[in-house]
Amino acid sequence: MVLSRGVQRALIAAFCVILAVIYGVAWHAPAVGLFHDDGVYLVTAQSIVSGHGYTIDSLPEPIPQTKYPPGWPSALALFLLISKETQWLKALPLLCTVLWLAVTWRLLRKMGAEPGSAWLLVLITAASPTVVFLGTNLMSEPLFALLTAAALLMLLDDRALLAGIFAGLATLTRSAGVPLIAACMLVFLMRRRFRSAALFTGAAMILVAPWFGWALANSSKHPYYSGAAYASTSILTSLRLSEKLTVFGANALMLFSSPFVLLSGTGSLYATVVTVVLVAWAIKRRRQLMPDLFVALYCLMLLCWAGPPQRFVAPILPLVLWILWRAFRNARLREIVAAAALTVAAVPVGTDVQRVRQTVAHGWFPSSSVVPSDWGELSRLFAYIRANTPPDAVILTNLDPMFYLNTGRKTVRGFFPDGYKLYYASSNSVITPDQLGKAIIENGVTYVALTPDRDFAESPAYHRAIEALARGGVLEPVGVEGLRAEYRLFKVVSSRPLADR
Repeated sequence: MVLSRGVQRALIAAFCVILAVIYGVAWHAPAVGLFHDDGVYLVTAQSIVSGHGYTIDSLPEPIPQTKYPPGWPSALALFLLISKETQWLKALPLLCTVLWLAVTWRLLRKMGAEPGSAWLLVLITAASPTVVFLGTNLMSEPLFALLTAAALLMLLDDRALLAGIFAGLATLTRSAGVPLIAACMLVFLMRRRFRSAALFTGAAMILVAPWFGWALANSSKHPYYSGAAYASTSILTSLRLSEKLTVFGANALMLFSSPFVLLSGTGSLYATVVTVVLVAWAIKRRRQLMPDLFVALYCLMLLCWAGPPQRFVAPILPLVLWILWRAFRNARLREIVAAAALTVAAVPVGTDVQRVRQTVAHGWFPSSSVVPSDWGELSRLFAYIRANTPPDAVILTNLDPMFYLNTGRKTVRGFFPDGYKLYYASSNSVITPDQLGKAIIENGVTYVALTPDRDFAESPAYHRAIEALARGGVLEPVGVEGLRAEYRLFKVVSSRPLADR
């Protein structure tokens, strides 16, 4: 870059201070469980600490946890042994994020980045609103990203055993580690390092195989909280041909818009086209076996899931930025490149500032630009449920793990939206009153909680279904003093579904 070392250091220091404030505000927010996945992780971790095994205790009938690998819940369980305080638990993902960025800096240097370039890519990654959200909530991505970066670093250092251990641990954190194992194996084989390939594969399989075997042996076939959920959302094992093509094409568009979405919170068709052109030109100009092979396999996996892929690009964001940066870093017009880089770095910071304001107002750092639920309102609802419902009550709600964690009452989600209908077909039948009525009967639900849940695509349909059940006499509103109208509690007064009335 054209900037002197003194100017670079000053900019890096200023950027770090700004990021420290942003992360501090997001970390200090009291909310946990508002993204659903983080609530499930914490429920599973509590099951481990309670001696109930690797199960989901929040359900009326606990089942084995076969949807998510045990790496992240086990790490949370270690922290739970010391304290259940929110800030203490959120220190774990924050620590993983800091370590991931540090290892990524070393990885970028190993792949040929200059110190200034490595700092630039790491700080841009750290400023991503999605990375801030993942790093200050109980999500598994920070640990997965850390282990993935460590595996790639060990691979480039030709330390096959450690690379295999880290790759195996990454897969035990998220199943998305499978492409990492495949990419590392291929690199060793392509370089004719067969002994290293065998050592790497053996280390990874020793860690991963027991988990997959246990998950298969204990599968509950639950449509949402089991490994069967993955099969139902993959174009490799479900959907008609036309639907497979729709999912693949839509995911490709969303995937190429991911860098813009992760940095600015928004994307568009123009962003997709720009990314396609830049990536194609960058790869043609300067290819690199690793990380290009891993990024390609990882993205191919994302294309096959019936769900938006943007969030899952976050753990590989610095690798994507490196693919683009390495093609521009030696450009003749270095002043333009430097100005563009600083502009790109400023975009996520501006988005972060807006979301920090929302965090101060509502109690948690949102995962999108949508205004989040208010933690104060939720706390009042939790307190009412704890004080005014029997201990054996069963609550149906969108954020079922969060309600279990804060009320001690068994909970069910009650619906399992079809990924294709939800994200690709815009169907109005994603959630119907009859489906919820059936879930109420089958699970012995006694109360239904309604919250804004604005970060969830299925929430509008869920709200319409609840309101239809209330109009049909299945549910009766419960007056909770001091709550805004968006936060409501209903009591089940009829066990007969609408279709039978």
